Amino acid sequence: MPPMFPELPPVLDAAGMRAVDAETINRVGIPGFTLMESAGREVARVAQEMIEINRFDEFESDQAAPSASICCLCGSGNNGGDGFVVARYLSAYGHKVTVVLCSNSDLQGEAKQHFEILQQIAKEPGIELDILTSKLSSEQDVLETLRRLGKPDLVVDAILGTGLQQAVRPTLVSFIEWMNACGSPILSIDIPSGLSADTGAVLGTGVDAHVTVTLASLKAGLIIGDGPDVVGALHVVDIGIPAFAVDYVCSDAREIRLSSNGYVRSRLPEPHRTDHKFTTGPCLVVGGSDSYTGAPVLASQAAGRSGSGYVVCIGPASILRVLQEKLTEIPVASWDDTPSETAAQHLVERLDSRWEKAKSLLIGPGLGREKGLPIFIKTLLTHFKGPVVLDADALPALAGQKDWVQKNSAGKWIFTPHEGELNKLCGESPLEQTNPGISRIETARSFAKDWNVVLLLKGFPTLVALPSGAVVINATGQASAATAGSGDVLAGVIAGFLSRGLSPADAAICGIHVAGTATDLYVEENAPGTMMAGDILSFIPRLLSEL
Repeated sequence: MPPMFPELPPVLDAAGMRAVDAETINRVGIPGFTLMESAGREVARVAQEMIEINRFDEFESDQAAPSASICCLCGSGNNGGDGFVVARYLSAYGHKVTVVLCSNSDLQGEAKQHFEILQQIAKEPGIELDILTSKLSSEQDVLETLRRLGKPDLVVDAILGTGLQQAVRPTLVSFIEWMNACGSPILSIDIPSGLSADTGAVLGTGVDAHVTVTLASLKAGLIIGDGPDVVGALHVVDIGIPAFAVDYVCSDAREIRLSSNGYVRSRLPEPHRTDHKFTTGPCLVVGGSDSYTGAPVLASQAAGRSGSGYVVCIGPASILRVLQEKLTEIPVASWDDTPSETAAQHLVERLDSRWEKAKSLLIGPGLGREKGLPIFIKTLLTHFKGPVVLDADALPALAGQKDWVQKNSAGKWIFTPHEGELNKLCGESPLEQTNPGISRIETARSFAKDWNVVLLLKGFPTLVALPSGAVVINATGQASAATAGSGDVLAGVIAGFLSRGLSPADAAICGIHVAGTATDLYVEENAPGTMMAGDILSFIPRLLSEL
């Protein structure tokens, strides 16, 4: 099966990276030795840039950067092999390089080959390249090795790579603690040592990098979980792996991608001269209660701002007057005060052609938790054949209803829970809590497949998972979005995009990318923490114009 999102940047977990390496070596014919050489060369280039920036005041613009002292801490695996190549290049640039082999294991394969080359280079006269081997035979041996290092101008972290699956061994903890405490800039190769490439969790102890140079593709652990807090500035470098090899690995049910402006731009429909309110709508928003009159208002306004030409806001009769006062440009309707199967049927009948012509339905913002809501919601869902967004208070009404949802959704429903709401839907703790080796990505993927829905799992970052198993990580947004009503705005944007003809997958991906970008724009111009949900609305028209 071809990848669903070839336009989006790929993101690999540990297994995916191993598969890409194998595909490149075995199918394409590029040797692992060559890939390691390319990786080390590209990392060394970034390291040289760090040295020049950090020591800019020590030389004139027409002079070469002065020699720096560099320490490369290397493990025995491929990550260590990359570090050996980095050390060789930095030595060739004229720097004083100390390599510490932090391992009890014998080197194998390409890492051993590059270490032997490094040893030969170190024998040449005039080369300031020292190789220290710390066999980790005792804590005293490790501490003695670290004392010899002083305070280098740059530390290169090449101890543990993407293959780490369990807590860092105690024998390596001292090296990681030394890196974090020495006060020197730290460059991590591929992923900071101690960080899980799958979950983004720090496994016991981890490096707090200033710069991370990741190879060939983003890794999931760099952008989920603890990853964003420890990777520092993130660089993705090309090491010669063909794009088609990555796409081949991303062509099954394990596809992971990162959202982008270009993707949103390509999916938003161009206005046509024959468009009218029934070609870009209607979009029906069902929500509100005596305690939450603003939620359906925000959602309806967001649907209109995102392009729906005809939004209808529908709430209980008790707040009809409030909705009419707040929404002077959007039609409103109501149902009987007590939600029930009969109330839902009467609502569908009263809406008549607006229900029949509706291109999207949003249920949930501010709906409350009245006793009759589950059957009210399920009745509306069985009567509506188009795509649906289920948000906020609509989600608890479907808790434990996996079989019913799977049977009726046709893959066209979008669920938008945060983690707590997902727990209640499932009736159990998410997979990553019961099994720490399972990531949020796997949790989202499993839910979307099992329930046959598009899942937009809120958090940082937000994930969009499809029934096919593909997952898109949202690249926009920040903590400022964690404000009351922002979820209502997001749900409305998604519903508005659905009414414009976007598929449920594209509406979810584009909706969260646009809403997140709106929060980014707000923070560029205003103090973080001051944003309210209505501020997101104010940025959407400008943002869509730019896209």
